[in-house]
Amino acid sequence: MDLLQLQYFKTVARLGHMTHTAEELHVAQPALSRTISKLEKELGVTLFDRVGRQIK
Repeated sequence: MDLLQLQYFKTVARLGHMTHTAEELHVAQPALSRTISKLEKELGVTLFDRVGRQIK
């Protein structure tokens, strides 16, 4: 786990949308999704419920 993963997690949690988060952080959406997935694997838990394009 690193600070970048935590920053991404915090922003996704606040905005509730991967695309909006990627735009705000100026990163590609696939890279953001991979980073969140990697964090979930490292922690061994699902951090977000994905409902279509929404994140809860």
